[in-house]
Order: sequence, then structure tokens, then C-alpha cells
Amino acid sequence: MDTVAAVLLALAFGVSETRNGGWGAGAVAAAVWLPVAVRRRRPVRVLYTVLAGAVLAMVFTGWEESWVPVGAALYTVAAREPRRRSAMALGCSLGAVAAAMALGPRAVPASGVAWGVVFASSMMTLPWLVGTALREQRSYAELAARQAVTDERLRIARELHDVVAHHLTVIAVRAEVARAVASTNPQEAERTLALVGTAGRTALTEMRRMLGVLRSPGDGAELGSAPGLADLPALADGAGPRVELSVDPDPPLPPGVELAVYRIVQEALTNVVRHAGSADCRVSLSRVGPEAVEIEVVNDAPSRLPPRLPPRLPPWRPGGGHGLVGMRERAAMCGGTLTAGPLATGGFRVHARLPCGSEAAR
Repeated sequence: MDTVAAVLLALAFGVSETRNGGWGAGAVAAAVWLPVAVRRRRPVRVLYTVLAGAVLAMVFTGWEESWVPVGAALYTVAAREPRRRSAMALGCSLGAVAAAMALGPRAVPASGVAWGVVFASSMMTLPWLVGTALREQRSYAELAARQAVTDERLRIARELHDVVAHHLTVIAVRAEVARAVASTNPQEAERTLALVGTAGRTALTEMRRMLGVLRSPGDGAELGSAPGLADLPALADGAGPRVELSVDPDPPLPPGVELAVYRIVQEALTNVVRHAGSADCRVSLSRVGPEAVEIEVVNDAPSRLPPRLPPRLPPWRPGGGHGLVGMRERAAMCGGTLTAGPLATGGFRVHARLPCGSEAAR
């Protein structure tokens, strides 16, 4: 369409100048306009070609409107070229057109030429400003798109960290347990190896789901299948230690909060397996009015529940690694808080409060 428009304008100006100044003037006008048809391919070259033709037309034929195709070429340069290059192009165009109008045949007084220069400069600057605004808008949109991609990659990286950290920790610890009891308690070793297989299959399933999100054009439906409260029992059963799970049967939470709850519990159980071995723990989820939900994960020493696995690794030590940082980030993303620390009895407690109503919206 741009090419057709440029050709039609070349013909129109050529016909107009032919009527006013003869065939030579018409041919010059058409020749100046024709390069505009390919300005998108070589914006800067086309601009200076058109500018050279316009200057020659002004000086030798007195075609005062030859700055019009220069303005059209300036728009494309401003829209497609860097700011410094387009600014230099504007300065050269304004200077060349002003000089040509001053040196060309004068049919009006000097004051009229001055006003003509001001008018032509304004009319050439206007499309340059429009093109510059379009380029800035496009740059902002590209920056926002790159930022969105970066944010999505960070989200996927966080998800992968939680999945891999939890399931590989369970697999590694349970494999050591199975090796330790293989000769003395084959049934316990078999049950432990079954946990290892379940953890591996679950990790693969979650990673396939996340890869599916990355490959799809939109992730609304896939995010809806993210793990939530309904998956907590399976998470507790596959963790390895004996987990006492208590979930307040209130109305469901927003999907983002459900995912945060699941990942916080998952990371807390990962730390239990990593630092406390077979120590049993309690996981409770309760609503605090309609606006918030509280999560508590506690492992006691000694355990309050019957032991299920004979070996016991050293108790959970004070201090925090990347697991606690990740849980705090999860809570902060939802506008909540998370605290974690050792108990006087030698165990460890993780407590989080996440807004889930109007607080979450704020």
C-alpha cells in the first residue's frame, strides 16, 4: 500500500508540475517522489536521495513543494533508525531545504521566503516527531515483551527448583535408607524404593507440565492445572517421613495462593527430609477469617508420631539456606510473610501467612 501511494503521489505531483512548469518540471517532480516508494528498505539512503532531488528541483525549477516527499522520507527514518541518526537526518534536511529555498528563483519578497522556510521546516519536523514517537512506543513494547519473557523464565526456574529440590532430595535420602535396611528389613526397603519411584514419576510429570507451558502460545489453561490444595495429600504421602496433614475445609483459595501454599509445604518437607531424615512432622493449613490463610509445618524431636523408618539423620539445624529464601519469596509474591526457626525441643517450625481475599488484591 505504501508503494502504491508513493507512485500515485509521484504521478499526481508530476501532472501538477507539468501543468504549471512544463514536462521538465513534471518529470523532476515524479523523479523526486518515486524513491519514496522503497523508503522502508533503505530509509536513510532514500531520504538523502529524495533530499538531493528536492534541493535541485528548488534551485533550478523553483518547485517550492519539493519538501513534501522529504517529510515523508523523514517519517520513515525517524520510525526505523536510532535517535541520533534520525536527528542528524532531520538537521541536514532542514538546513538543505532552507538553503535551497533561499537560493532558488524568488517569486516572492525575502520575507515571504523566510515564512516559506519556517512553514516547510515545521511541516517536515511534524512527520519526524510522529515517527520518533512511533519508534519510542515500539521500543517500549519490545522492552515490555522482553521483561515478560524474563519474568516467565524466572517463574519457571523457581518452579523447577522446587520440583527438583524436593523430589531429588526424597529420592537420595530414601535410597540411602533402602540401602541401610535392605539386609535387615526387606519389606521396609521395598516400601522405601516404592517411594523413590513415586517421587521420580511425580517430578517427571510436573516438569512435563512446565515444559508444556513454555511451548504453548498462552499459559492460562496450563497454569490452571498447577498443583494446589488437592495435591497436598499425595505430597505428604510421598515425602518419606510420617506427615500428619490437617487442612481447614474452607472455600478454595485463589489459584496463585494455592500454588504458593503447595510450594511452601513442598519446600518445608524437602528440608525435613534433607535435615531431619525420618523425623515425623505436622502440616496444618487453616483460614484466618475470610482474608488470609496460615500454613504451619513443624517437625518435633522426639517425634510425637510412631516412627516408620529406623534410620534418623541429625536433627534440623538452625540457620537457613536457599530453601528458606525460596519459601520467603513465595510468601512475598502473594503479599504474605514467612517465619522459620528452631524449637526449644530441638525441632523446627515454618509458619506462613498469605492473604487470600481483598488483602491479596492490595
